Amino acid sequence: MSEPDCHDVKLLHEWFLDGLAAAPEGIALRINDRTWTYAELHRAACDWAGTLIAACGRAPQRVGIIASKTPEAYLGFLAALYAGGTAVPLSPEYPVERNRAVAAAAGLDALVVDRHGAAQFRDISAVTPLRICLTASADGLASVPGPPVVTPDGSESAEPVRDGADRLAYILFTSGSTGYPKGVPVRHGNISAFLHAVLPRYSLGPQDVFSQVYELTFDLSMFEVWAAWASGACLTVLNRVQALAPERFAARRGITFWTSTPSLAGAVRARGEVRPGSLPGLRYTMFCGEPLPAETARHWSLLAPNATIDNLYGPTELAVACTGHRWDPAGAGAAGAGGSVPIGRPFPGVRHVLLDDDGEVSGTAGEFCVTGEQRFDGYLDAANDEGRFIELAGERWYRTGDRVRWDGAGLVHLGRMDGQVKVQGYRIEVGDVEEAVRRAAPQLDAAVFAVPAPSGTVLAGFVLGCTALDTTGLLKRMADHLPPYMLPRHLWPLADAPLSRNGKVDREALRKEALRRLAERADSSGTSDT
Repeated sequence: MSEPDCHDVKLLHEWFLDGLAAAPEGIALRINDRTWTYAELHRAACDWAGTLIAACGRAPQRVGIIASKTPEAYLGFLAALYAGGTAVPLSPEYPVERNRAVAAAAGLDALVVDRHGAAQFRDISAVTPLRICLTASADGLASVPGPPVVTPDGSESAEPVRDGADRLAYILFTSGSTGYPKGVPVRHGNISAFLHAVLPRYSLGPQDVFSQVYELTFDLSMFEVWAAWASGACLTVLNRVQALAPERFAARRGITFWTSTPSLAGAVRARGEVRPGSLPGLRYTMFCGEPLPAETARHWSLLAPNATIDNLYGPTELAVACTGHRWDPAGAGAAGAGGSVPIGRPFPGVRHVLLDDDGEVSGTAGEFCVTGEQRFDGYLDAANDEGRFIELAGERWYRTGDRVRWDGAGLVHLGRMDGQVKVQGYRIEVGDVEEAVRRAAPQLDAAVFAVPAPSGTVLAGFVLGCTALDTTGLLKRMADHLPPYMLPRHLWPLADAPLSRNGKVDREALRKEALRRLAERADSSGTSDT
């Protein structure tokens, strides 16, 4: 076990203030050709925080942010923290039904929207007692009934709060086995412990430029945003098309620190258009979110020969990541189980045990259980805590559901112990996807799997009880309940499912059939997941 690391707890936004002190006139944020210096972003966040406080008559409690990598997304998050509130990111691309459920569960009392997110304003305001909707432009919202819609123009600024380290910094919602999103509340102390642990792994400063690929609803974005801002570096926002063409955009924007899920790097590899040595300016590449195939790491090291490759691991409940492995293609432990890169050693402040199948502590392999400063206290809905924690030696430990083995290179990930999978870095309960099929087609059932493809893991499965299927129509109805990343790439009709000896659907046989069909598709088309 690792020994805890003692340090003063910072509020999350105080890491931004560190960057402000280091490089006040340095570029803090770039979105396309628009830039904001640290000083400009700070002043704007103070104005927005002042507006939130004035409209609420006090510090806002929970600030929902329905914005997608626009100025409102970053300013809204920072302003929520400055004002002493908790940021709750939502995606305008998610179904209204999902965002309504999240808003109600979080108990939002303020909302920040961009032009895209404004389309959901009426639905969100109907389920939670909002005091204010803050937006850069109130066009199209003035006539919508609900709370006041205001812009920060001419508002009184508020200085960032400096106390309350035990408060919640943000709440992220993940896929839940119940069919509803699970709220993961993260305290300032949790995410601060992560930053204290992870930043010393890198030599960063105002000269660095970070890629920002992921939506703020995905916890990997918390690394991108706050590691950059804590260092006085530039955060450069990329859309998915740009992220899939690093040979163009990394060089054009001068990116030195690239963050990626293995699936995204696998998709770049599958394109086959990036030549070795095309990314000489990268100093670091950080992979996280799912197992990293050694071949993906080797391919990336050819593209970015000067980059140090770091493989991090951690669920949202442990504040982004809690272990790390510095990859050396020639070193021992370059590949672990199944040809994947080890997840390494726990960070300072993180203590772990491994539980065997009998629930006993094991020194070699078992379920990865964690406690320490990064561990969250429990889900927003305490009913979701059942089975996720264990008491050992008078302490509460979070059960990750991941099976790992300890070897000379540290921890090696051996896979999940339940029905949870990672697709494009997103955590998904396949039961949620199957339930969405049943809701969209009540007379049918489904069996969905995460299966490998050259561009990364994809969802594929069978709709049971039919011989023909309007796949487009079914997926459209499923999209009313699921965000885009949870929609299967492939769905096939199947009249009669194979059964196991005990009379249940033989899921292993169906998974093999899915793999066979994908292989046939690859042979006939030259690709495997289009």
